[in-house]
Amino acid sequence: MYRYALGVLRNSADAEDAVGETVLKAYAHLAQLKNPERFRSWAMSILVNVTRTMLAGRGRLELPGDMSLYEQHSSKEQSELWYAVMDLPQDFRQVVILYYYEGFRTKEIARMMNLSEGTVKSRLNRARQKLKTALEGKNG
Repeated sequence: MYRYALGVLRNSADAEDAVGETVLKAYAHLAQLKNPERFRSWAMSILVNVTRTMLAGRGRLELPGDMSLYEQHSSKEQSELWYAVMDLPQDFRQVVILYYYEGFRTKEIARMMNLSEGTVKSRLNRARQKLKTALEGKNG
């Protein structure tokens, strides 16, 4: 949850707040969960909405100067990939993090984000193209 919130909000304090708020909302509305097997995707959909609300109230995004906050892996290649993911437009960045880093299927992502599955697949495809172009440009 934190990795997704950090990827979307780009600020560790805001990401922590979003995760905390999500946990509180999930606990308060736990009785509304009809299928316990879907808890993970249900909680992530709450997080998607919490981060969306936070972004809407924030206005223009400013990146902090220290991008090391976003490095999720130790190898150089994985760090370059994470930086490239962080440079994607928000719509692409969200689905990439949910799909590749959090392991959700396109159908689950579509439900979480209130999108069609085709839109999720399209965003993933376009994000892959952008990532390939960005990484090929860095590596020559």
